[in-house]
Amino acid sequence: MNEITHASPTLAGPIPVTAGTGEPFGGVGSPVGLAEPPASELLPAHDFIEEEYVLSGAVDGEPYTTTLLVRRPRDAKRFSGLVVLEPVHIQGALGLWQTGHSAMLEGGHAWVAIGSQRGAVEGPIRMSNPSRYARLQVPPGKAGPGGGLEGALGQWSQSNSASLPPELFSIDHVSNEIMTQAGAMLKSNSSNGPLAGLPVEYLLMGGASQTGMHTLNYIKARHGAARLADGRPIYDGYLPMAAPSLQPVAGGDAAVVHIFAEGDLALFGAIGPQGHPGARRDGDAPNDRYRSYQIAGSSHLPTRGLREATAIPALGVALESGERFTQFPSGPFYQGALVNLVNWLTKGMSPPTAPPIEILDGKIVQDEFGNASGGLRSPYVDLPTARYIAARYLRNLIGVEIAFPQARLQSLYRSPAAYLQRFDRGIDELIERRWISAADGKRLKTEEAEAPPF
Repeated sequence: MNEITHASPTLAGPIPVTAGTGEPFGGVGSPVGLAEPPASELLPAHDFIEEEYVLSGAVDGEPYTTTLLVRRPRDAKRFSGLVVLEPVHIQGALGLWQTGHSAMLEGGHAWVAIGSQRGAVEGPIRMSNPSRYARLQVPPGKAGPGGGLEGALGQWSQSNSASLPPELFSIDHVSNEIMTQAGAMLKSNSSNGPLAGLPVEYLLMGGASQTGMHTLNYIKARHGAARLADGRPIYDGYLPMAAPSLQPVAGGDAAVVHIFAEGDLALFGAIGPQGHPGARRDGDAPNDRYRSYQIAGSSHLPTRGLREATAIPALGVALESGERFTQFPSGPFYQGALVNLVNWLTKGMSPPTAPPIEILDGKIVQDEFGNASGGLRSPYVDLPTARYIAARYLRNLIGVEIAFPQARLQSLYRSPAAYLQRFDRGIDELIERRWISAADGKRLKTEEAEAPPF
């Protein structure tokens, strides 16, 4: 087992929010322009508060000073005992909060974002408010015990780094150690900590896309040695999202729910001649709790609600004839994965299982409608009204769909009413099997009824 020195960081704050200091960094919006409800609306509606702290410490003698943003229930009685930690994406995204905030707010969980990566601190965080974040610093990335570019991250970078920023590949010893120190501090229930008075029982780490890779790297490089004084793991569970691994994932005594889109298989080069090289069986043993969910029909970036290419001119996408941005609703499945992981940790409820997307001879197997076979299914692919091309533009970040002609819809479903009846049954099944929440299911039914494919 690799040794990790759990140096104790210091905490200053909460940092005031004034006209002079400005607001804390709360993440950047969707790269395709989709609007997320701002925290200023979400938090008061659920009686949550937001506080920002400055976390300072050292990694191998090199000092760091970074931001630690906390969103938690105002009333300690509403706190569930579970904290979700998320490193800030090097491009500023907070993917776990964006997809899972409803589950966290309604469940009474605390959420913490940490500027553990140098690229995130020097880029979007500092640029959002140069005066507020002038003193932040994170040492340059370097290889350390079990760190550096290894496993899935290293293999992926070798084939994709030519067109991507080098900071993307600095998930290493420094960032992992900051996450370790911050996690240990939170789980120690210190009277001087940011969650004083809220006893922390469970810690969960996760992220999406680049921070999904960060989470995968942490599991492999650090989890086995990231221990409290009594030997318990610092992190009890992991939720790597939108980032397939090129090696099988094993979390040891932590539960892992690994969820990603069909489009991610192409984006991350995770389709080999023999299939997905990171594929493995689900596990329910105490030392091997693992689920893998591959969402058939889903793309890396969600574009549901966008119809015209002019909606995201900065991306330079020119749709071909018959194409439109994919309207597949991936968000509810990611939120469902978070809920299933939380219930696995706190209630011992085993999550549902789903088969992998079928791959044969280095290609995704298509069903009779041209959509992926296997994977986590939904009415969108089992009662299709379009063919989903999950990886298409901007190096496979964005997917499209090609709507079926009216004659084919008529042949398949006879009428809008008959289609909607079957669609609603399919959504009910997703809810019953715990893939999505009842609230998300109700919303999807309403949206489909308001704009039926006929």
